[in-house]
Amino acid sequence: MNQREKNLISLLFGVAFLLINIFLFSSFTAAMQKKRSQLDAGAKKLYLMEQDLASWESKAEEVEWLVNNQPVEGVHSNIGAELSAFTETAANRHGVILSKRPSPQRADTEEDGAYRSARAKVTANAMDDQLYKWLSDLQDPELSRSVTFLRISPQRDDPTRIDCELEITQWFRPEMEEEPIIVE
Repeated sequence: MNQREKNLISLLFGVAFLLINIFLFSSFTAAMQKKRSQLDAGAKKLYLMEQDLASWESKAEEVEWLVNNQPVEGVHSNIGAELSAFTETAANRHGVILSKRPSPQRADTEEDGAYRSARAKVTANAMDDQLYKWLSDLQDPELSRSVTFLRISPQRDDPTRIDCELEITQWFRPEMEEEPIIVE
């Protein structure tokens, strides 16, 4: 081989070496960028999971309370009737005059989840202290019962009395329907 051929081969090897290094460098930087984006995504996911864990720890007491105070199991019509009867009994016990007896409301067909609600609406008239005692009787979180709507206004002809319209809600677990037994 002469000198020119040796120079040409050296030049070709040099160009090939340079092209291979450029290809390897670009592949390396693309792989590094992909790994960086995966690392950033993982860091964001970790941050969100840590936030979820922190919020769960703050709600652990609430979940424990709910586990210890499960709503009763029942059917909407029975729970609604019991709620209306309890509302009327509590009103009589505290001297509250019912202008309109408690009326159970229809079941909400849109409700889903583990719990359902039965509601009763009532209109009443009472003195301040009678009304407050009655309301505190109706509001009982441990029995999953709550006053969910309340409108109070002074009685027109007697300012010592209060007219009150309210809605009481009782949450319950729907009874499990038994699956039919199939005999083959």
